[in-house]
Amino acid sequence: MITLKELARRAGVSVSTVSRVVNGNDEKAAGRETRERIWQIVRESGYVPDEAAQGLKRREDPRESTGRIACVFARAPHSPTDPFFSQIARSIEHSCLTAGYGTMGTFTADAFLEGGHPPPDGVVVLGRYSRSFLAKLRQVCQHIVYAGLNSVRDPVDQVVCDGYGAAREAVRYLYALGHRRICYVGELDNEARFRGFYDENTQMGCKPGAGLIAETLQSREGGYTAARRLLQGGDLPDALFCANDLTALGVLDYAAEAAVPIPQALSVISIDNIEACQRSSPMLTSIDIPKEEIGRVTARVLIDRMEGGHSLPLHVQIPFTLCKRGSCQPK
Repeated sequence: MITLKELARRAGVSVSTVSRVVNGNDEKAAGRETRERIWQIVRESGYVPDEAAQGLKRREDPRESTGRIACVFARAPHSPTDPFFSQIARSIEHSCLTAGYGTMGTFTADAFLEGGHPPPDGVVVLGRYSRSFLAKLRQVCQHIVYAGLNSVRDPVDQVVCDGYGAAREAVRYLYALGHRRICYVGELDNEARFRGFYDENTQMGCKPGAGLIAETLQSREGGYTAARRLLQGGDLPDALFCANDLTALGVLDYAAEAAVPIPQALSVISIDNIEACQRSSPMLTSIDIPKEEIGRVTARVLIDRMEGGHSLPLHVQIPFTLCKRGSCQPK
């Protein structure tokens, strides 16, 4: 079995760096490229921490393989490099490793269904999926946990942070600052964050019309494109609620290019609280989704399911919090 020292040699870093990445808070242990390189080697080598490996030997009925848990990014156009879901995936991988389960890595939905890999013992579906995808996935694996911001009605285990409630919280905060013409920027179809935005505005007596809904892909490019459409129109809203941080960062990119001061001319708030929120200018106000905790809980639910600990579908709700920063100010 590969050792920590061998992992470090293959990654070209110190043993202590590898140890911090696979056994601790990898977001602070090394740069992004280094973390990705280490995790790739972990997956390819089937590395399992010593304590977990010893635990496997002590089991009366040890598993034949420890490399059978996969994370699947179900929501296009997201990929395993998405900073929100990739942090959840890393937390899942770490939790599985310490419990004695290896990982197969992260896949897009299409890549996973194409095959070319051993069948997994368990799968975590990250992000909103289609019914057809779930049906195909069930043909490959029966142990499935979904993690995301939109609750699902399918009989599967799910670990969810309430995107609907988070959106309503964001709108309430903007209202408390005196903003009334609040524009939504993001996707609409089957999107809990849009429903939360719409319902909270309606309850406040400001039902948003078409001019306050900017449908776009929830990506940095999508946010940039939507901001260009909105800010070139001349009649600015009071504030923008972006469905996720990547979209909001794209808005900030265009605002800086167009010399539209944020938050003096326009307050911006979003959801996720990825690391880049604290590096943007201004720093981005965001609803924090506890990604590390979602990953840890998801891994525990999946492992318990695989080991026969429960049979009925579980629904675990993870709380969110508002992080106030410089992209919002009173009107």
